[in-house]
Amino acid sequence: MGGLGHLGVQFASKMGFHTVAIGRGQDKAALALKLGATRYLDAETTDPAKELTSLGGAAVILATAPNSKAMSDMIDGLGVGGKLVVLGASADPITVTPIQLIGARRTIQGWPSGSARDSEDALNFCGLTGIRPIVETFPLEQATAAYDRMLSGKARFRVVLAMS
Repeated sequence: MGGLGHLGVQFASKMGFHTVAIGRGQDKAALALKLGATRYLDAETTDPAKELTSLGGAAVILATAPNSKAMSDMIDGLGVGGKLVVLGASADPITVTPIQLIGARRTIQGWPSGSARDSEDALNFCGLTGIRPIVETFPLEQATAAYDRMLSGKARFRVVLAMS
């Protein structure tokens, strides 16, 4: 549940999906529920794939974190016909066996979000549903500090520069 994941939770919820947010640490649970998740799974204390399976298996897992091992670990949490949609870019391979895919007709799909049409559709949907990103705002004069904060991984979801 990071910069892209916090938006994914809102989109899935507003689209009517039974949304289960997955993150590392209990500190994200309250926010995930506030953003529309019906349940939060802490990957540090539970096996999210087993939990999803106990719920009947996920129709879609939106993988937003750039962590190939975490993506690989989630494949067994997909239900019959389930799809892992990969948005988080990583140079490491996703590990999956043919049996994991064939046995339950699972698929893995990458999605290069960010085209002009994608952005327009997303903004229109946000306008209709009230979805908003969580951002930290810095004045343009502090662009270097904002950039450093973003690179440090300490930014709360998104860093935005404001021109005054």
